[in-house]
Amino acid sequence: MITNEDFSIDALVEKMKRPELGGIVTFLGTVRGDAGVTALHVEIYKEMAEQELEKLKREAREKFEIEAVEIVHREGELNVGENIVAILVGAKHRKEAFRACEYLIDELKKRVPIWKKEG
Repeated sequence: MITNEDFSIDALVEKMKRPELGGIVTFLGTVRGDAGVTALHVEIYKEMAEQELEKLKREAREKFEIEAVEIVHREGELNVGENIVAILVGAKHRKEAFRACEYLIDELKKRVPIWKKEG
């Protein structure tokens, strides 16, 4: 999901919880306050990005023994400390969830059309 609005990692976790999951692994990316950086402008080719995110989720389900996956990425002007991206993976066992989460963030950075400009 691509959004202009901030999101709550807690709300995303609550939405994913279900009895068959033994664990939910989360990755939360935030705007880093490097020297001179006060904000980050995130531009996304939305239609193509949504398609690629769905493809990544399908791939993760095929490659890893996971039960649930969600990806949320923000666009627009974001200040230092604000949320940029959340990846949540639910599985019966933690090892597969961790592996899938790492795969998803690595592939997202390589394949999804997202441009960031520091301000």
